[in-house]
Amino acid sequence: MAVQHPLVPEWAERILRLIADLKITQARLAERLGVSPATVSRWIQGKHEPTAEGYVALGNLSPRRDAVYFWERAGMDVANLPDASINKAASSVRVNLDELNLIAGSRVSKQLTDAANAVAIPLLRVSAYGDKVPPRENVSLAEVEVEAILLAPLAWCPNPDQMIGMHVEGDSMMPVIADGSILFVDTAKTDREQLDQKIVVVSHRDLGFKVARLQRLENTDLLLSANHRHMPLDVSNASRWKVFGEVLWWVSRDRGPAAA
Repeated sequence: MAVQHPLVPEWAERILRLIADLKITQARLAERLGVSPATVSRWIQGKHEPTAEGYVALGNLSPRRDAVYFWERAGMDVANLPDASINKAASSVRVNLDELNLIAGSRVSKQLTDAANAVAIPLLRVSAYGDKVPPRENVSLAEVEVEAILLAPLAWCPNPDQMIGMHVEGDSMMPVIADGSILFVDTAKTDREQLDQKIVVVSHRDLGFKVARLQRLENTDLLLSANHRHMPLDVSNASRWKVFGEVLWWVSRDRGPAAA
């Protein structure tokens, strides 16, 4: 057993061990997690602890002995898990989706119950706006709280360590995506050429996040809302409008019939 340096916390030792287990460099780990190499360097030196989102991503990359440790530090309740098996964690930790209807795909509860492998996805306390009124100010993801940890089948996540969940506010994507829905975003997919006609989340340095369908024209990139009352938005200026990721699927509450 490796002797832990008294000045380096256990989480730093485990991250260093993960790099060795994966046989990759610090820079490659940073790339896979979507952080800077300097951030990973500070982690393994014990100078700066990962955020909850970072811990979830580390857990998704880790072998069995460390995955649950990272997920626990992210805030996931693993008290009832019999051991550190990722598969047992995936089958034992349940997401309450009884009040949610899946918009794209088949039955969520069946998929999660039967999944042999699952991905833990952090649901962030942040919203992509779906109308013409943006948030009052931009939000730094480094300061965003993790509201919950959700599970999804591994087959639904091409880049499992770069998946996040976020809320939707507004009606610009109605009736496709309802106000109050939860988006599941693959933040590894940011190449505009590959996202034409895809639903994406983009971020503006002053206006926060926006969700819509990307349409690429000869000299212009537009965000198109599903709601015809909302005009297209020009996002051609890539220095101001950055593609945050592709929306792979979403869920919304069944609000039931309107009261008479």
